[in-house]
Amino acid sequence: MEFSKFLNSSIKLNIILIISFSISVNSFILFPNINNAFYVLFHLTFIYLIFYHYHYYLYVVAFVYGILFDIILFNNIGTHLISFLSLLILYFLLRKFLIRLSSYQIISFYFLTLIILFIFEHFLANLLNNFKFNIYSLLNFFLISLIIFIPTVFLFTKLDK
Repeated sequence: MEFSKFLNSSIKLNIILIISFSISVNSFILFPNINNAFYVLFHLTFIYLIFYHYHYYLYVVAFVYGILFDIILFNNIGTHLISFLSLLILYFLLRKFLIRLSSYQIISFYFLTLIILFIFEHFLANLLNNFKFNIYSLLNFFLISLIIFIPTVFLFTKLDK
């Protein structure tokens, strides 16, 4: 039997979370867009897990990754922790509405959630950590999101089958 048959899609997505987190917090000085691409991939994977594989263990996952991102990137706790837990609570409140959406509406909402999450994180980083609000980094994240969004969604749907 194949090894992948023992792993369900939720475990595979969590492995992608671990790998993308590890690469996004390491600093590749020569290629900073690699870090940014894996940072976007982490957020895409996390949002996909929330939308399609919602379970209460995701609160622990959001708590751990939120604290780790905050400590490694800002040396303070708050920005990612608040944004990840807020996203989970928002999904919990809106899930009855989201079930009624068509597949195209879900994909659009998925991408819109990603962009709003980046803006919210930048805003919180500015408030809590005195991080300069940088429109260039937001545009960079938006451009990377546009490039890897469709292949990532395709990959995730293949992992679910």
